[in-house]
Amino acid sequence: MRIPAVACVLLLLGAVGCGRDRQVPESGEALCSPSYEPRELVVLGPCYSPPPIASGRAPGEARSTDPGAIRKVAAAACSLPAPPPDVACTAEMGPAYQLRFVDTRGRATTLDAAGFGCRFVDGLGVRRFDARPLWAALTAAGLPAPGRR
Repeated sequence: MRIPAVACVLLLLGAVGCGRDRQVPESGEALCSPSYEPRELVVLGPCYSPPPIASGRAPGEARSTDPGAIRKVAAAACSLPAPPPDVACTAEMGPAYQLRFVDTRGRATTLDAAGFGCRFVDGLGVRRFDARPLWAALTAAGLPAPGRR
């Protein structure tokens, strides 16, 4: 199943603009708990805003059902810090990714992660930033992630 790049952009913008001060959703608590039992991780991306004109490509989708690799990716996401109040980010644009974790009880947690600027990650209640450890965990799991900058 392919989702157009515009849908990824809208998802990312919706996550960026809503709920920054919410408590961690129940699914996020499950993802970040030591007893988390993963079943599947689906990574959608890269999504671009605006989409690259020359390629016109839609984002790809990659999956993993390796519990150890998924736990490492989840741990990397959960360990990301909240941004300081005075954080300043560049105005650059780049790829964004959507990560959908599903546990053995069928609970899903979706994270929206930017591969540009402050590399914000939304979906765990409090916005996180500097997703480089998340990218390293995705790369180690053989899943798509932004290149080093």
